[in-house]
Amino acid sequence: MYKLAHLFSVTVIYVFIAASELSYAEEIDVGFEPFPPIINEDGSGLMFDMLNTLSVGTNLHFKFHIMTYARAKKDLANKRLKLIGMTPYQLETQDFYQYGAELNWHIDTHVDFFSLHKDYFNIAQLPDRSIGTLVGNAAFFSAVINVPVNKFVEVSSLKQLVRMLAFGRLKVILFERVSTMSTIKAQQIENIYYKKMGMVPASLAVSNTKEGLMLKAQLDNLLANAENKEFFSGFINYAAMSDSGKVIIE
Repeated sequence: MYKLAHLFSVTVIYVFIAASELSYAEEIDVGFEPFPPIINEDGSGLMFDMLNTLSVGTNLHFKFHIMTYARAKKDLANKRLKLIGMTPYQLETQDFYQYGAELNWHIDTHVDFFSLHKDYFNIAQLPDRSIGTLVGNAAFFSAVINVPVNKFVEVSSLKQLVRMLAFGRLKVILFERVSTMSTIKAQQIENIYYKKMGMVPASLAVSNTKEGLMLKAQLDNLLANAENKEFFSGFINYAAMSDSGKVIIE
């Protein structure tokens, strides 16, 4: 009888410990805009690999959701998400920082213009609704290149943007170099030219709340010694490209 009671007590202790560990695990809902090869539409990519690798041995468990950047920002503001990306590091609109706080980490990204005709790179001469970018980015890019926001068209996917350019429905695409070139190559669309707009550091952001800032401190600590070259070597190699030219379809 004593042995049975002892066994029962030990079992209860193990169940309690297991339940405690389970409850301690923190599920982090993450909203990501597609940004291949860092963030792919199928839920794979270099960013997922980095976060999952760095979180091994911690209480963090990431649950990834693919969505537009505009939706990610809205859900962060409404506290439906705990982490979003990729944000233009320290360059977002002023209202964003009322509800969002970026991590102390970023990766440098090149942002380019893409067009079927080099003449269209004279952005000031383009008509309204002729520059394409992804949903949630028009206001930012409008301020960066100093043209009215009504020159932009926002769509939900890079694949759609590239197709609209190929069919002549857009004069220019304005977005990050590697993700756009990857999409152009996947679609096998030839004779697209690119021209560098500039460098935009990309980061991740949490909600600007007590809970969010605690998560930020934990993620900042994990990322403090992370080497971007280790996780993003293929992406970083695109930085060596010339500032303008034709997208090579391989």
